[in-house]
Amino acid sequence: MSRPVAAVAPAVAPDALGEVNESCSGAPGANVGQASAEGTHILLVNPPPASTEIKRSAFALPAASLTFKDVAFSLPPSHRGAKPQSILEPCSGHFPAGQLVAVMGPSGCGKTTLLDILAAKKSGKYRGEIRVNGQPRDAFFRRIAAYVGQEDMMPSHWTVREAVRFNATLKRQPMRSHECMGDWIDVILEAFKIADVADEIIGGPEVKSISGGQRRRVTLARGVAAHASLLFCDEPTSGLSATDAELCIKALRVVAKRLNVLVFVVIHQPRREVAEVFDTLVLLTSNPGRMAFCGPMAEAPAYFAECGHPAPTHANPTDFFLDLLTPGTEQDATSALMEAFTAEQKPLLDASVNMGLVGRGLTTEEMLRAVHKQVAVTSEQGAAPRVRLGPYAAPFHEQLRVLLRRKVLTTLRNPGAGAAQVFMP
Repeated sequence: MSRPVAAVAPAVAPDALGEVNESCSGAPGANVGQASAEGTHILLVNPPPASTEIKRSAFALPAASLTFKDVAFSLPPSHRGAKPQSILEPCSGHFPAGQLVAVMGPSGCGKTTLLDILAAKKSGKYRGEIRVNGQPRDAFFRRIAAYVGQEDMMPSHWTVREAVRFNATLKRQPMRSHECMGDWIDVILEAFKIADVADEIIGGPEVKSISGGQRRRVTLARGVAAHASLLFCDEPTSGLSATDAELCIKALRVVAKRLNVLVFVVIHQPRREVAEVFDTLVLLTSNPGRMAFCGPMAEAPAYFAECGHPAPTHANPTDFFLDLLTPGTEQDATSALMEAFTAEQKPLLDASVNMGLVGRGLTTEEMLRAVHKQVAVTSEQGAAPRVRLGPYAAPFHEQLRVLLRRKVLTTLRNPGAGAAQVFMP
């Protein structure tokens, strides 16, 4: 039977993206322009096949494993005498750094609910325990995590480059120069195939500019620009063509492996080529959401075959898995698969989770200090200034500068809206 989440294999593909960080941190390395070009064209612009292992950068982010135990969520009763509506039954998992994790399941299974809880985005009260490197989440968690939602509100009169730079400036640790920040942004723009529209306005319902698919890729690029150790993406490929979806997921794999980022992706029925890019698969059933599989993506077909449900030849395995877990379909085998999960996978998964809960890795404060040593601005004597600790990466004056600039640009490019705000009662 399939094991729970496996450790990341040693990486062996060419070094590239880290060269940008290396040049920008003052460490020995290629010049910034050369490093950017190599990082873009070797790994991001032309991502390697899923079977190719990718070498971790010397300037990868500090490892952040995520462990959760018995996480559950229910809606409160709608009226007196009613019972709470269970959305997500107790789920557990342990995921080491550098993994690209797919969270899948039929509609209404609680995929987004689970993602929001793990990303600390859920406003309602949940049950269960969540730890990063064996430590409870603290006030610094948002400094090491980034979230890409299904909808991202962006000013329609921004350019693509400005939108990505906004996130990078406010979320990422300070870099040696504006040129280094520009190189980092150029890498991301090319990775998600939006470099050719970098200076186009984003647009919206009233202002037409880039396409919906390009806008979706801008949203994903903004999440990656934050340079976080944990990245949570809610259906990042929705609205994209099959080719663009594959490109984006492969780019996320490069980010996961090169920078040691743990990436969670809620995705709905990816085609085979996209599914094969993921390291790990989490499958949920619906009504309510329960975990039915948690293990390496490559081992999922064999697991289901051993459970008596081999995927048909030439069929997309992930489509087949969802058919088995969707109530009301001819192939519905939810009960049998839940019994198999409880008997075969859950004991191994619980053991992995218990080890993750007692493990002691870097605290979030220690992670911030480690990142600061890599990309912080250094003095002529080489002594780094004091690490900025707190819920925000940028100091107040930098936040004020960035937000004022955004407001001025938006007003200048859309004077009608600015005048309306002035004269509104």
